[in-house]
Amino acid sequence: MTIPTRFFDPFDTELGRLPEKLRRFFLSRGVRTEDDARDLAQETLLRVLQRLSRGELLDSPEAFSLGVAKNVFFEYCRRVAKSHAHDGLSGAVQLAGGEDPLTDALASSQALRFRKALELLPERMRSLLLKRFVEEVPSRTIAREEGISTDAIDMRVYRAKRELKKRMDREKAAQRGEAPPPGSDSVS
Repeated sequence: MTIPTRFFDPFDTELGRLPEKLRRFFLSRGVRTEDDARDLAQETLLRVLQRLSRGELLDSPEAFSLGVAKNVFFEYCRRVAKSHAHDGLSGAVQLAGGEDPLTDALASSQALRFRKALELLPERMRSLLLKRFVEEVPSRTIAREEGISTDAIDMRVYRAKRELKKRMDREKAAQRGEAPPPGSDSVS
């Protein structure tokens, strides 16, 4: 009679798949390098395992880990923003370094236009867009914080996106030496 040395534990199996899922999660969020994505995945797993070591039970380690990963990603974004604060826009844009330099340059140019346009938005619009799309705060939560309806927040988000697009279009036209496109004549 042989005694199994280890029982199959679906919980351990789920934990075993997490590093790769977390790495892909961070890369999909725009983390610049594989090494950074792996570091952030490792930091996330460490936090999850610390929680488990305290004896806390988790219904789903994957769901909990993704929640922790969002927080780790926000901290990463803050660190990157803080490290580039003194560089201005030039430090915030890095070429991807892929196989096609032209594609990398175009992507970098578009990111630069986006960042310039975002910086030119009024503070309320900029913070609303960042809160809604970078931090992924639901409209309902923002509305509660502001003390207004969800519809009003959605309208503000729509207007802020529209203004951001106008400013990006103007920046693109200016780079090409063209006249601003029609309809992009809002006050700066």
